[in-house]
Amino acid sequence: MRRFGVSQVILGIAILVLVVFVVYPLSTIIHQSFKFEGHLSPVNYWQIVQKAANFRALRHSLEVATLSMLFATVIGAFLAWLVARTNLPLRGFLRAAFVLPFIIPPFIGAIAWLQLLGPVGYLNKFYMALTGSTEPLWNIYGPDGIILVMALHSYPLVYLTVLGGLERMNPELEEAAQISGSPIFAVMKDITLPLMAPTIAAGAVLAFIAAIANFGIPAVLGFSARYFVLTTKIYDAVDLGWIGNNLSIAACLSIVVSLLAGAGLLLSRLYLKGKEYTTLSGKSMYPNIVQLGIHKYWLLPLALLVVLITTVAPVVAIVITSLTKAYGLPPTPDNLTLDNFKHVLFLLPAGRRAIRNSLFLAVGAATIVSLLGSLIAYIVVKTKMRFRFVIDFFATMPYSIPGTVVALAMILAWIRPLPFTNIVLYNTIWIILIAYVARYLAFGVRTTAGSLAQIHDSLEEAATISGANWLQAFKDIVIPLIRPGLFASWFLVFMPCLRELTISILLWSVGHETIGVLVYNLQDAGDNTGSAALAVVMMTVLMAANFLTRRLTGGKFGY
Repeated sequence: MRRFGVSQVILGIAILVLVVFVVYPLSTIIHQSFKFEGHLSPVNYWQIVQKAANFRALRHSLEVATLSMLFATVIGAFLAWLVARTNLPLRGFLRAAFVLPFIIPPFIGAIAWLQLLGPVGYLNKFYMALTGSTEPLWNIYGPDGIILVMALHSYPLVYLTVLGGLERMNPELEEAAQISGSPIFAVMKDITLPLMAPTIAAGAVLAFIAAIANFGIPAVLGFSARYFVLTTKIYDAVDLGWIGNNLSIAACLSIVVSLLAGAGLLLSRLYLKGKEYTTLSGKSMYPNIVQLGIHKYWLLPLALLVVLITTVAPVVAIVITSLTKAYGLPPTPDNLTLDNFKHVLFLLPAGRRAIRNSLFLAVGAATIVSLLGSLIAYIVVKTKMRFRFVIDFFATMPYSIPGTVVALAMILAWIRPLPFTNIVLYNTIWIILIAYVARYLAFGVRTTAGSLAQIHDSLEEAATISGANWLQAFKDIVIPLIRPGLFASWFLVFMPCLRELTISILLWSVGHETIGVLVYNLQDAGDNTGSAALAVVMMTVLMAANFLTRRLTGGKFGY
């Protein structure tokens, strides 16, 4: 009876948290999307189709997401094959290096590529000096640049997905084909690719959803070219606020972009349904190593070129910009300075605030998510409650929808005073914290659930028989055993919160800037060197946090 009472208390807390953080905010978007001139009507959805600018943004989103997904899939799947199935030299180094673009925040990657291939970017200036041309080699503003940068930042999703599948795949069919004399690339085309098609499709869907939901890259490279996608169109509508019917249009666009992301997942499940997985073993196998022979002499330079293009070049560009007196100057000793770091870290009031706010939000969200996530994970894994899978669904749903949708939901939910009080969360740091917790709650649930599943019920039962109540058993038995999962959960939430832009760009107010918002605003205002300096600081902290995560979890979590 005591256990039943405790279970009901836990369930009540979980439901209350999910209603406040997830269900109520997201329901306001649906309600707002039907509001028109004071009453409910579907006319807003008709306006989306009828108004050319909105329909154009939808078309742009599909074009950008589809093309970047295709490029990311080709790059990611091929690199995974090289690392997992061949004797390519430096495979250990390349295995980690191919993931590095995933650590760099996408909007910072866009800024870095802008500094390389913008109208006065380093590569364009080098090209013009070399050829005497007055026109740049390529202006990265617009759809081409957005597709390129999105592909370079989303291919690690495909790479990691396919890499895991290749390492579990039975190599016998490939070995038989090689013994029969089939060439290397024929084996890959005729055997490996068909067997890995479901896994490749799963990675491609992740890349598509990431592109559909992305705000930073289209914002940095699209606004100047007046090239809008759905996420930037939502931002534009929210920026206009309550003027006219803008928030209702933003809500409609949010529903559309969420449906697109959901459609990607649905198509993936329909494709994977009924597929045979008998070629996959349940554990990691010793993979079949394809002998590249003479091909390694061009494949190794190609692999290193990928690392150079996707990681080294943009990082070097942003570091150079952060150290120069003015953007565009050559990095000669006379032009190098640390004043940009001094400016953003010590002289710029918004810089100090942004760092303080981001650390507070990242630490706060990581701590709350770890606690709430472990509570919800306990309900899902360790109890037989009837609605536990519904709770799991709502806890993980906010991460499956675009960040702009989560941010708009928070605006609509908390723009008015809290019931029975005069407290307004809108335009405060607390609304950002709530949004972060809702967005990343899935990390806490999934990470802790894996640890809880490994704990046998008999340990808790033994503690209860010894006279311990549920809280004591949870504190003394469960928490110590899931501590690695809690650490992993904490860092996996801390890192994306520290680099976050999509949610905070819609929710920030003066005095409540985050690092991501300030980097974006400085870049937008033309302070390229200050933006680059703050971006370098952010990337350094992210690298350190990733290193700590891998050390504390034995390499099981992190990138």
